[in-house]
Amino acid sequence: MARRILSWNVNGIRACVGKGFVDWLRQSRADIVGLQETRVDAARLPPEIRSVRRFPHFHLQEASSKKGYSGVALLSRHAPQEVQTVLDRPRFDREGRFQLARFDDLLVANVYFPNGSGKDRDNGRVPYKLAFTRRVFEVVDQARAETGLPAVIMGDFNTAPEAIDLARPRANEKTSGFLPRERKALAACLARGYVDTFRALHTEEVRYSWWSSRFGVREKNIGWRIDLMVVSQDLLPRVRASFVLTDVPGSDHCPVGIEIED
Repeated sequence: MARRILSWNVNGIRACVGKGFVDWLRQSRADIVGLQETRVDAARLPPEIRSVRRFPHFHLQEASSKKGYSGVALLSRHAPQEVQTVLDRPRFDREGRFQLARFDDLLVANVYFPNGSGKDRDNGRVPYKLAFTRRVFEVVDQARAETGLPAVIMGDFNTAPEAIDLARPRANEKTSGFLPRERKALAACLARGYVDTFRALHTEEVRYSWWSSRFGVREKNIGWRIDLMVVSQDLLPRVRASFVLTDVPGSDHCPVGIEIED
Protein backbone atom coordinates (compact mmCIF):
# COMPACT_ATOMS: atom_id res chain seq x y z
CA MET A 1 0.00 0.00 0.00
CA ALA A 2 1.33 3.44 -0.96
CA ARG A 3 0.71 6.92 0.36
CA ARG A 4 0.25 9.65 -2.24
CA ILE A 5 1.51 13.15 -1.42
CA LEU A 6 0.92 16.09 -3.78
CA SER A 7 2.14 19.68 -3.92
CA TRP A 8 0.79 22.54 -6.04
CA ASN A 9 1.43 26.27 -6.27
CA VAL A 10 -2.14 27.31 -7.11
CA ASN A 11 -1.32 30.99 -7.78
CA GLY A 12 -4.37 32.17 -5.85
CA ILE A 13 -6.71 29.51 -4.47
CA ARG A 14 -9.89 31.44 -5.26
CA ALA A 15 -8.95 31.77 -8.92
CA CYS A 16 -7.88 28.13 -9.05
CA VAL A 17 -11.22 26.99 -7.61
CA GLY A 18 -12.87 28.76 -10.52
CA LYS A 19 -10.73 26.70 -12.89
CA GLY A 20 -11.64 23.24 -11.59
CA PHE A 21 -9.49 22.88 -8.49
CA VAL A 22 -12.13 21.14 -6.36
CA ASP A 23 -12.85 18.52 -9.04
CA TRP A 24 -9.13 17.88 -9.34
CA LEU A 25 -8.83 17.56 -5.57
CA ARG A 26 -11.65 15.01 -5.41
CA GLN A 27 -10.03 12.91 -8.12
CA SER A 28 -6.45 13.28 -6.86
CA ARG A 29 -6.33 10.04 -4.83
CA ALA A 30 -3.98 11.90 -2.51
CA ASP A 31 -3.50 11.36 1.21
CA ILE A 32 -1.76 14.71 1.79
CA VAL A 33 -1.90 17.83 -0.38
CA GLY A 34 0.25 20.92 0.13
CA LEU A 35 -0.73 24.18 -1.57
CA GLN A 36 1.41 27.27 -2.02
CA GLU A 37 0.66 30.87 -2.95
CA THR A 38 -2.91 30.51 -1.71
CA ARG A 39 -3.24 34.30 -1.28
CA VAL A 40 -6.33 34.10 0.89
CA ASP A 41 -7.37 34.49 4.52
CA ALA A 42 -9.78 32.19 6.33
CA ALA A 43 -12.72 34.57 5.85
CA ARG A 44 -12.37 34.47 2.06
CA LEU A 45 -11.55 30.80 1.66
CA PRO A 46 -13.91 29.19 -0.90
CA PRO A 47 -16.25 26.92 1.11
CA GLU A 48 -16.12 24.21 -1.57
CA ILE A 49 -12.64 23.24 -0.40
CA ARG A 50 -13.86 22.18 3.03
CA SER A 51 -16.62 20.09 1.45
CA VAL A 52 -14.23 17.51 -0.01
CA ARG A 53 -14.82 14.52 2.28
CA ARG A 54 -11.50 12.88 1.53
CA PHE A 55 -9.70 15.73 3.32
CA PRO A 56 -11.40 16.42 6.67
CA HIS A 57 -8.25 18.09 8.01
CA PHE A 58 -7.37 21.52 6.62
CA HIS A 59 -4.71 23.93 7.87
CA LEU A 60 -4.28 27.40 6.37
CA GLN A 61 -1.32 29.65 7.05
CA GLU A 62 -1.79 33.18 5.76
CA ALA A 63 0.64 36.05 5.53
CA SER A 64 0.37 38.61 8.30
CA SER A 65 2.36 41.19 6.35
CA LYS A 66 -0.41 41.97 3.84
CA LYS A 67 -3.65 40.48 2.57
CA GLY A 68 -3.71 38.51 -0.66
CA TYR A 69 -0.02 37.68 -0.48
CA SER A 70 1.84 34.38 -0.25
CA GLY A 71 0.25 31.76 2.05
CA VAL A 72 0.25 27.96 2.26
CA ALA A 73 -2.35 25.31 3.10
CA LEU A 74 -2.24 21.64 4.00
CA LEU A 75 -5.03 19.10 3.46
CA SER A 76 -4.87 15.55 4.78
CA ARG A 77 -6.99 12.43 5.18
CA HIS A 78 -5.63 11.79 8.67
CA ALA A 79 -5.08 14.35 11.39
CA PRO A 80 -1.50 15.44 11.97
CA GLN A 81 -0.35 15.30 15.55
CA GLU A 82 0.99 18.82 15.25
CA VAL A 83 1.37 21.57 12.65
CA GLN A 84 4.18 24.06 13.19
CA THR A 85 3.89 27.30 11.24
CA VAL A 86 6.87 29.36 12.37
CA LEU A 87 10.57 29.39 11.67
CA ASP A 88 11.17 31.54 14.77
CA ARG A 89 12.36 34.38 12.59
CA PRO A 90 9.80 37.24 12.38
CA ARG A 91 11.02 38.41 8.99
CA PHE A 92 10.21 34.97 7.57
CA ASP A 93 7.12 34.15 9.59
CA ARG A 94 5.13 37.23 8.62
CA GLU A 95 5.01 36.06 4.99
CA GLY A 96 3.12 32.84 5.78
CA ARG A 97 5.32 30.50 3.79
CA PHE A 98 5.86 27.50 6.06
CA GLN A 99 4.03 24.54 7.58
CA LEU A 100 5.60 21.48 9.21
CA ALA A 101 3.14 18.68 9.98
CA ARG A 102 4.03 15.75 12.18
CA PHE A 103 2.20 12.51 11.44
CA ASP A 104 2.69 9.17 13.22
CA ASP A 105 5.56 8.08 10.99
CA LEU A 106 6.44 11.10 8.87
CA LEU A 107 7.25 14.80 8.90
CA VAL A 108 5.82 16.84 6.01
CA ALA A 109 7.00 20.39 5.34
CA ASN A 110 4.86 22.43 2.96
CA VAL A 111 6.86 25.48 1.86
CA TYR A 112 6.53 28.41 -0.51
CA PHE A 113 10.14 29.51 -0.91
CA PRO A 114 10.62 33.18 -1.87
CA ASN A 115 11.52 34.41 -5.31
CA GLY A 116 14.81 36.32 -5.34
CA SER A 117 13.59 39.05 -7.65
CA GLY A 118 13.19 42.49 -6.11
CA LYS A 119 10.56 45.02 -7.07
CA ASP A 120 12.64 46.09 -10.05
CA ARG A 121 13.63 42.50 -11.02
CA ASP A 122 17.08 43.27 -9.62
CA ASN A 123 17.60 40.03 -7.63
CA GLY A 124 17.39 42.16 -4.50
CA ARG A 125 15.54 39.47 -2.55
CA VAL A 126 18.13 36.75 -3.15
CA PRO A 127 19.81 37.14 0.29
CA TYR A 128 16.40 36.86 1.96
CA LYS A 129 15.57 33.81 -0.16
CA LEU A 130 18.84 32.03 0.68
CA ALA A 131 18.52 32.75 4.40
CA PHE A 132 14.93 31.53 4.37
CA THR A 133 15.93 28.33 2.57
CA ARG A 134 18.70 27.56 5.05
CA ARG A 135 16.34 28.17 7.96
CA VAL A 136 13.73 25.77 6.59
CA PHE A 137 16.26 22.94 6.43
CA GLU A 138 17.56 23.80 9.89
CA VAL A 139 14.07 23.57 11.38
CA VAL A 140 13.28 20.31 9.60
CA ASP A 141 16.64 18.89 10.72
CA GLN A 142 15.81 19.83 14.30
CA ALA A 143 12.39 18.15 14.05
CA ARG A 144 13.94 15.01 12.63
CA ALA A 145 16.46 14.90 15.47
CA GLU A 146 13.71 15.32 18.07
CA THR A 147 11.29 12.79 16.59
CA GLY A 148 13.48 10.31 14.73
CA LEU A 149 11.08 10.56 11.78
CA PRO A 150 11.91 10.80 8.06
CA ALA A 151 10.83 13.98 6.28
CA VAL A 152 9.30 15.28 3.07
CA ILE A 153 9.96 18.91 2.10
CA MET A 154 7.62 19.86 -0.72
CA GLY A 155 6.64 23.02 -2.45
CA ASP A 156 7.60 25.77 -4.85
CA PHE A 157 11.35 26.06 -4.27
CA ASN A 158 11.64 28.87 -6.85
CA THR A 159 14.97 27.38 -7.95
CA ALA A 160 15.69 25.05 -10.85
CA PRO A 161 18.39 22.72 -9.49
CA GLU A 162 20.18 21.90 -12.76
CA ALA A 163 20.38 22.99 -16.40
CA ILE A 164 18.11 20.10 -17.38
CA ASP A 165 15.41 21.69 -15.24
CA LEU A 166 14.67 24.67 -17.46
CA ALA A 167 14.22 25.12 -21.18
CA ARG A 168 16.69 27.99 -21.61
CA PRO A 169 19.43 27.69 -18.99
CA ARG A 170 22.05 29.82 -20.74
CA ALA A 171 19.65 32.74 -21.18
CA ASN A 172 18.68 32.63 -17.50
CA GLU A 173 22.02 32.45 -15.71
CA LYS A 174 21.44 35.95 -14.33
CA THR A 175 17.78 35.40 -13.51
CA SER A 176 16.58 34.57 -10.01
CA GLY A 177 15.64 30.91 -9.97
CA PHE A 178 18.77 29.84 -11.81
CA LEU A 179 21.50 32.01 -10.36
CA PRO A 180 24.67 30.03 -9.56
CA ARG A 181 24.51 31.09 -5.90
CA GLU A 182 20.88 29.98 -5.61
CA ARG A 183 21.64 26.55 -7.07
CA LYS A 184 24.74 26.24 -4.89
CA ALA A 185 22.73 27.10 -1.77
CA LEU A 186 20.04 24.56 -2.62
CA ALA A 187 22.66 21.89 -3.32
CA ALA A 188 24.24 22.61 0.07
CA CYS A 189 20.88 22.15 1.78
CA LEU A 190 20.26 18.87 -0.02
CA ALA A 191 23.74 17.72 0.99
CA ARG A 192 22.56 17.81 4.61
CA GLY A 193 20.86 14.48 3.87
CA TYR A 194 18.05 15.11 1.37
CA VAL A 195 17.20 14.01 -2.16
CA ASP A 196 15.27 15.60 -5.03
CA THR A 197 13.05 12.58 -5.73
CA PHE A 198 12.16 13.35 -9.33
CA ARG A 199 15.77 13.71 -10.41
CA ALA A 200 16.79 10.64 -8.37
CA LEU A 201 14.20 8.48 -10.14
CA HIS A 202 14.31 10.15 -13.55
CA THR A 203 17.93 11.11 -14.17
CA GLU A 204 17.52 12.24 -17.79
CA GLU A 205 13.82 13.08 -18.08
CA VAL A 206 12.89 16.66 -18.97
CA ARG A 207 9.80 17.88 -17.13
CA TYR A 208 8.74 21.37 -16.13
CA SER A 209 6.33 22.52 -13.44
CA TRP A 210 6.07 26.27 -14.14
CA TRP A 211 5.60 28.31 -17.31
CA SER A 212 5.47 32.03 -17.89
CA SER A 213 1.96 33.41 -18.46
CA ARG A 214 3.09 34.90 -21.76
CA PHE A 215 1.01 33.67 -24.71
CA GLY A 216 2.03 30.29 -26.10
CA VAL A 217 4.82 29.60 -23.60
CA ARG A 218 3.16 26.64 -21.89
CA GLU A 219 2.00 25.20 -25.21
CA LYS A 220 5.59 25.30 -26.44
CA ASN A 221 6.76 23.84 -23.11
CA ILE A 222 9.25 26.63 -22.42
CA GLY A 223 9.28 26.05 -18.70
CA TRP A 224 11.13 25.47 -15.45
CA ARG A 225 11.07 22.63 -12.90
CA ILE A 226 11.02 24.60 -9.67
CA ASP A 227 8.36 22.63 -7.74
CA LEU A 228 10.11 19.81 -5.93
CA MET A 229 9.38 16.80 -3.74
CA VAL A 230 12.45 16.43 -1.54
CA VAL A 231 12.83 13.61 0.99
CA SER A 232 15.34 12.73 3.66
CA GLN A 233 17.69 9.99 2.53
CA ASP A 234 16.24 7.48 4.98
CA LEU A 235 12.86 7.83 3.23
CA LEU A 236 14.14 7.43 -0.34
CA PRO A 237 14.01 3.59 -0.35
CA ARG A 238 10.26 3.87 0.29
CA VAL A 239 9.62 6.25 -2.65
CA ARG A 240 7.83 4.23 -5.32
CA ALA A 241 7.18 7.08 -7.73
CA SER A 242 7.89 10.78 -8.25
CA PHE A 243 5.97 12.65 -10.92
CA VAL A 244 5.06 16.01 -12.47
CA LEU A 245 1.42 16.37 -13.56
CA THR A 246 1.96 18.68 -16.51
CA ASP A 247 -1.54 18.22 -17.95
CA VAL A 248 -3.33 19.72 -14.93
CA PRO A 249 -4.52 23.30 -15.70
CA GLY A 250 -5.62 26.00 -13.29
CA SER A 251 -2.35 27.75 -12.42
CA ASP A 252 0.92 28.81 -14.01
CA HIS A 253 2.38 25.87 -12.03
CA CYS A 254 1.29 22.25 -12.20
CA PRO A 255 1.09 19.73 -9.35
CA VAL A 256 4.00 17.45 -8.45
CA GLY A 257 3.95 14.42 -6.21
CA ILE A 258 5.35 11.23 -4.81
CA GLU A 259 4.07 7.85 -3.73
CA ILE A 260 5.73 6.21 -0.76
CA GLU A 261 5.35 2.77 0.75
CA ASP A 262 3.50 2.79 4.06
